[in-house]
Amino acid sequence: MNGSIVLRRTVRLKITQGLHIRACSNVIALVSRHSGQVRITYGDKTADASSMFDLVQLAAVPDSMLELEATGDDAEQVLNELEELLSKPEEPSS
Repeated sequence: MNGSIVLRRTVRLKITQGLHIRACSNVIALVSRHSGQVRITYGDKTADASSMFDLVQLAAVPDSMLELEATGDDAEQVLNELEELLSKPEEPSS
């Protein structure tokens, strides 16, 4: 991730339907408000968290463990917000 310091956090996906289209849209909206790069890893697949295609390809199911990685000045903030979003059983309505 461009030689910057990378912050990592592991979270359990609690969204009832897993990482489906609406959940991916919420992740993209959250990530787009931050500088730096964010990646999400599930198993052997890693996704750019700003890419719908990448996120959907993860096919992460409820109760799976996701590794979040972020760079940039607000990396800790974006990880906190992603953890909050992904760790709730129900996602917020859009």
